Amino acid sequence: MHVFYDHQVFSLQNAGGGSRYFYELVRYLSGISGIRTDVLLGSNETVHDFRALASRQVRVRSFGNTLHPGARRYFVNELLGSCLSPFLGKVDVYHPTHHRIMPAVRARRIVVTHHDCTQERFPHVFRYLKRVLAAKKLLYERADSIICVSESSRKDLLHYYAVDEAKTTVVHHGLSPLPRSQAAAAELRQAVRRPYVLYVGSRAEYKNFTGLLQAFHEAKLSADFDLLAVGGGVLTTAEKAMIAGLGLTQSIVCLPRVSDEFLGECYAGARLFVYPSLWEGFGIPPLEAMAVGCPVVAANTGSIPEVCRDAPLYFDPYEPNSLVCTLLQAMNDETGRHRAIKRGKEVAAYYTWKGCGDRTLALYRQCQ
Repeated sequence: MHVFYDHQVFSLQNAGGGSRYFYELVRYLSGISGIRTDVLLGSNETVHDFRALASRQVRVRSFGNTLHPGARRYFVNELLGSCLSPFLGKVDVYHPTHHRIMPAVRARRIVVTHHDCTQERFPHVFRYLKRVLAAKKLLYERADSIICVSESSRKDLLHYYAVDEAKTTVVHHGLSPLPRSQAAAAELRQAVRRPYVLYVGSRAEYKNFTGLLQAFHEAKLSADFDLLAVGGGVLTTAEKAMIAGLGLTQSIVCLPRVSDEFLGECYAGARLFVYPSLWEGFGIPPLEAMAVGCPVVAANTGSIPEVCRDAPLYFDPYEPNSLVCTLLQAMNDETGRHRAIKRGKEVAAYYTWKGCGDRTLALYRQCQ
């Protein structure tokens, strides 16, 4: 079987959940006899070491990079892919890594992954919305099989698109254990001097970071704790104004970009991890927290109750006082804290990339 992955997600990001997902699939397939894999990275700076996977079974087409992630890199790699595609021959399975199908690729079957419907649910948040939605509609129409990363994401797909349910399959993501190091732990102690509540990732509007700020203030946690926001870039002008207005300037620590080792230490050292997002298709951060024994407070929306099961303390993000009460409960209930740590590790252990790879490969083989 010959499987092809294109450049798209690697043109748009150097690191992130999408690129991690496809890296782990390629890594899994590299150990399966009878599978030949082609990966078009093109010009890239991905943090994932695809070159280490290169072998007789895995061909990685990668070039030096001088372009930042985004439209220009995407355009260059699309041209490179169009030139290289004739040399691929006709592949058995083409698995696009984002919302478009490269027209020059010849494939017997097309398998796509549907992650979420955040564009459809929160249209005012996204740029180029009409273009993205049109691309997704065409992608799902042309796909022979659609992998949905959760049952919640499948329900959203069927709600927003005229897709035959028979060609959808739920395959949960795996979880990559984060590395840790003494050097990163020492760096963290320098960055955050007090006990802290942790937030990780993008702070786009639907991620509800401002709701967390408000609840952190109303629960009066700033007297004893900092709120550490990791990833997602620097604080915006609006975020800084809100933080100042709430009197939290001395209690908010923002680290725009960190290493995996540092992130692992952040989870391990947190009193609590909070995931206030209004909607997710899967949700890797709470699983990362649970895997290292950090209790989780999460919104009871989207895929989170499905994926995280009964390990977190849940709150209703549309009920104004719900997060405040849940934060206070999580901070003060030691018995509940110990239960959350134990159960969180059990739930996180279920999600493996081998399991994800096994189910994905079975789907590829059905497509032959």
